[in-house]
Amino acid sequence: MEIKMTTQFSELSITGDKNIQRLMPLKNSRKNRYQIILLGLLIFGFSLNSFCQDELRFEVNKVQPFYSILENKLVDVKTLTDLDKRYPSSWVKQYISVDVSAYRNGILTTVPGVSHVLNQEQKDLLQVADRNREIAVSVMYLPENSLTDNTVKQYDFKVSISPDKNAHCSAGTETLLQYLKANGIANIESGSFTGYDLTAIRFTITDKGLVSDLQVVLPSKDPKIDEMMVKALSKMPAWQPAEFSNGTKVNQSFILTIGNMNNCMVNLLNIKTFE
Repeated sequence: MEIKMTTQFSELSITGDKNIQRLMPLKNSRKNRYQIILLGLLIFGFSLNSFCQDELRFEVNKVQPFYSILENKLVDVKTLTDLDKRYPSSWVKQYISVDVSAYRNGILTTVPGVSHVLNQEQKDLLQVADRNREIAVSVMYLPENSLTDNTVKQYDFKVSISPDKNAHCSAGTETLLQYLKANGIANIESGSFTGYDLTAIRFTITDKGLVSDLQVVLPSKDPKIDEMMVKALSKMPAWQPAEFSNGTKVNQSFILTIGNMNNCMVNLLNIKTFE
């Protein structure tokens, strides 16, 4: 008779009735082996936890406006959907009017149309629109439904123009991250962030390249950590402001996140990978 016992780390075989006398020593040996393995796993677990704390994740990402279009994409806009991909064209049975409004040299200009396809004057307005002001669209339409008495509806939306040239740290992204690590992240005690813990601090780089409007939008469990990171952000290396192709410089917002980016609150931050 052969009895075979298998574990993840070893395999023991006991063969024949004559070897039953050896069974007890082998059981004791197996027990000792399990104790050694368990001790090893505990040591490994403590080591792994320490490693994760040393590698506490942090990122700096750009805040993306809810409705926006990159400046270099304006030339490709031919329809309302090109301007805003969320435009609900399926709602419309018949267009009554489509007005596109934008500031040109500080003066609000409105160009009328009658379709979701922009006319040439509307497309021309987008090209000369003031980059630091929103584009507004107002649609009057008959909805797509089966009602016999179909009344005219109105749908309005606005789109901001995002510069192709983002604000950036003059010394480079890597220098910025190293600064934040040395002046904040490295000073966070082990165990301060566990599970899905996440903190987020928003800041703005002004059109002068200065840091302003520092705000803790997702506080950590320790206010001292938030205070330390706010202080570090306020003393960051110099930045260059965001800039449009015509040289106009504008404010741009960013968010520093620390912790687990799988936290569901990340979706509310409306951030885009830092470039």
